[in-house]
Amino acid sequence: MTDNTITLRLFNPQQGYQALVTAFHHAKAWLTAGHRLVLEIRPESKTRDQEMKYHAMIGDIAKQAQHIGAKWGADDWKRLLIDGYARETGKTHGKIIPNLDSTGVVEVGVQSRKFSRADGSEFIEWLYAWGSDRGIVWADAQQWTVDPETGEVLS
Repeated sequence: MTDNTITLRLFNPQQGYQALVTAFHHAKAWLTAGHRLVLEIRPESKTRDQEMKYHAMIGDIAKQAQHIGAKWGADDWKRLLIDGYARETGKTHGKIIPNLDSTGVVEVGVQSRKFSRADGSEFIEWLYAWGSDRGIVWADAQQWTVDPETGEVLS
């Protein structure tokens, strides 16, 4: 079987039903031919615009904020901020474990690449609140706005 992946976006019950019927018509021939298939239903992933927006916001934070009396790069801030967001919103799935040679610790599990579209919107709003509480001036992040009703990032 070649790469015959079908991706469907479901928006409401009526459209979703029609999309699933269409998907079954495509799948039926493969199943009849003895192929095994996987059907995955999950929330829509974050958008590239959301990703660009929160990276710009993290960049603004890295330029202006300090943690434990020191400046940190954007990658370090991203880990700190995602951890803070996950803890405050009850989405903590990470664990702190000893590193491979037991000389330190590593946090594993909480990653923005696993964000849904809703998580991406919520993280952006959380960053706004966190940064505003600490006097962050949004320079790089100003080029994007967020629709308050849909959470959609508008370029």
